[in-house]
Amino acid sequence: RHLTPTSCNQAMSNSNWCFNYSGCRYSWNTCPNNDVHNDVRYNDASAAWVLIAAIIVFFMKAGFMLVEVSFAKTVKERRNVVIIKHMDAFASAFGFFLIGFDTIARYSSKESVHAHFFSASNPLLWFFKFTFASNAATVVGGCLVTNTYKMRLPAAFISAFVISGIIHPIIVLIIWSDVAQSISPYRFCVGILPDYNCTLATPSFLKSMYVLDFAGSGAVHMLGGTFGLVLCLFAKLEEWRKRKRNAPGKQKGTEGGEEVHSEGFWDWMYPVSGGDEAVSEAALGVIILWFAWFAFNCGSTESVETPTPTSTTTPQDPYYNIPAIIAINMIMAAASGGTFAILIATWAQVRLRASSINANEVANGVLSALVAITAGCPFVDYWGACLIGVFAVVVYHLGCWMEYKLDIKDTARVFPVHGLCGLWGLIGTGLFVAGPESECNLHATFEGLCYCELRLPPAGQGERLLAQIFGSIIIFGIGLVSSVLLYGTLYIIPINPFVRIMSKIFFLNPKQHDGNYPPSLVYEGGFLLTSPNEESGVLPQSAAQPHLDPEPDDTEALADNTEALITTVQGSRNEYGAIATNGLQKRSRTGDEEANTTPRTPRSGPASGTGKYLVGGKGNENQKLLMERSSDEREL
Repeated sequence: RHLTPTSCNQAMSNSNWCFNYSGCRYSWNTCPNNDVHNDVRYNDASAAWVLIAAIIVFFMKAGFMLVEVSFAKTVKERRNVVIIKHMDAFASAFGFFLIGFDTIARYSSKESVHAHFFSASNPLLWFFKFTFASNAATVVGGCLVTNTYKMRLPAAFISAFVISGIIHPIIVLIIWSDVAQSISPYRFCVGILPDYNCTLATPSFLKSMYVLDFAGSGAVHMLGGTFGLVLCLFAKLEEWRKRKRNAPGKQKGTEGGEEVHSEGFWDWMYPVSGGDEAVSEAALGVIILWFAWFAFNCGSTESVETPTPTSTTTPQDPYYNIPAIIAINMIMAAASGGTFAILIATWAQVRLRASSINANEVANGVLSALVAITAGCPFVDYWGACLIGVFAVVVYHLGCWMEYKLDIKDTARVFPVHGLCGLWGLIGTGLFVAGPESECNLHATFEGLCYCELRLPPAGQGERLLAQIFGSIIIFGIGLVSSVLLYGTLYIIPINPFVRIMSKIFFLNPKQHDGNYPPSLVYEGGFLLTSPNEESGVLPQSAAQPHLDPEPDDTEALADNTEALITTVQGSRNEYGAIATNGLQKRSRTGDEEANTTPRTPRSGPASGTGKYLVGGKGNENQKLLMERSSDEREL
C-alpha cells in the first residue's frame, strides 16, 4: 500500500506551508524501508528489529509481576498476583486476535472500510502490537494486591479481554490509525485526505490537528491507570457498604465509624520503617521494566534502515539515529526523575527521622518518568526530556496525595504512576516540542517510519498543546466510561448462583466432602470482587445447612492441647525451681550435724556457679524424678 516516492515528491515539491528540512541536519525524500516490492511493510533488517523488540516488550510482564509481588504480605497474595498476571496474558491474546487487531484497530486494513474477524493479516505486526495491548491490561492488576477485596479470576479474564480486544484498539483507531476522521498524524498520508495538499491554503486548526503519542503514554499507560482507578473505587464502595452494614453511625473525621487516617500525608507515604515491600524483588522488577522499556519505545520506530542516497538528496544523518535519540531521552528522563525522587525521599527521611530511605518511592519515581517520556521520546530535546522526568515525579506525588485524601487503597500506585503520569506525558509533549531541533526529529521520525509518504502540517506551540489536551480528554473519557460500564456490570452480577450451578454441573455436592459444605460454595458477592469470607476461609451464615452436622474444628482441639501442654511445662518449671531452692538452702548449712545427716557424694557436671543442684541423698532422688518427668514432657 505504499505510494511510490516519486509521486510523493512531486506532490510535495512545490510546498508552500508544509514542513521542509532546509534547517535540519538531514532530509528525507525517499522511503528507506521499502524492500523489493512496494507493498512490503518491513525489509529484513527492520523485521528482525521489530521481532526482537516485541519479545523484549513481552518480558515486561516479569517486571510488573515482581513489582506487585514485592507488596504482597502473604503467600496467598503472592499466588494471586502470579495467577492474575498469567490470566492477563491469556485473555489479551484471545481478545486482540479475535477482534482487536483487524476488526477494530485495522492495523493491516488501512485503506479498507471492511473489518476482518479472527484474523492476523500481518503476523509480525500483530505480535508487536499485541505486547502493547497486553501491557495496557496488565497495568490494572497492581492496584488491589493487598486490598481486603481482590479481583476474581473470571473478572480478571473479562477485564483483560475487553481492554486489549476492544478499548485499546478503539483508542488506537483514534490516535494511531490513518482513518480520515481520526486525530492521528498518519491521516496526513498522501491519498488519505483528498483535499490535503501543501500547495493549497493553510487548513484550519480542526482540520490540521493531530495528537502525538508515539509509544503509548495515553493509549497504554493512561488507559490502564484509569481502569485501575475505577477498580479501586469499586473496592472502596464495597468496603463502605460493609462498614455501613456493621456500623451505621458515622462521625466527623471517620468513615463508617472508623478513622480514615491516623497520620499525615508524609508519614503515610514515607513510613518511619522505610516501607513494608520486599526491596530486592521491587528493585529487580523496576530494572527489568526499565530494560524492556527501551524495546517498548525504541522498537516503535519499526525501522533501523538508512535511505540510499540519490542524485537529488544525500542525507547527512542516518535514520537509525532516531532510536538512539529515543534511548538518550529515556535515560535522561529516568535519571532526572529518579534523582528528584531520591531528594524528596531524603528530605522525608530527615523530616520524619526515619531509619532509611523509602526505596519503593524512588523506584516509582523512575517508573513515573518512563511513563511520561513515552509519548514524546523521539520528538523532544534532551533538556525537555529532563524536565518531563522531574515534573513526572511531582505529578506522581500529587496523585498519591489525592489517593490519601480520598482514602483510595491503591497498592502499587497504579493511577499516580500510569494514569496521571501518562496524562502528563501527553501534555509535556505539547509543551516541549517547540524548538527547531525537536521539529526536525518529529518529522524525521514519521518519515522514517515509512508507514506512508507523509508531510505534517505546521502547528504552533499553543495549537499543539491544545491538540494534546484534547487527545488526553478523549483517552481519559473513553477509559472512564468503559471501565465504569465494565466493572459496574461485573459488580452488580451476583456470583453465588453461578457457582452453585457450576457446582451441580461438576457434581460438587456435600456428600463428596464427608458431610461438609463444598468450599466452592463459600463464594458470595458479585463477579468483580472477592468477599472477606473467601479471603479468611470463614463460611458465611447464608451457606450453613441445618441438616448437616459438620465435624468439630481440628484447630480448636489443637489449641486446647497446646494450652494443656503449656500449663504442664509451666508447672514442672515451678516445681523444679522449688526443689532447686530447697537444695541450695541445704547446701548453705554449716556444722557437723548437717555433715552427719546428709553425706555428700562426689560432684560431676558443671560447676556449682551455674546454679545446678547436684547433692547426695534425697536430692539425687528428686533430681532423678525431675529427669524422668522432663523426658515424659519431651515425648509429649
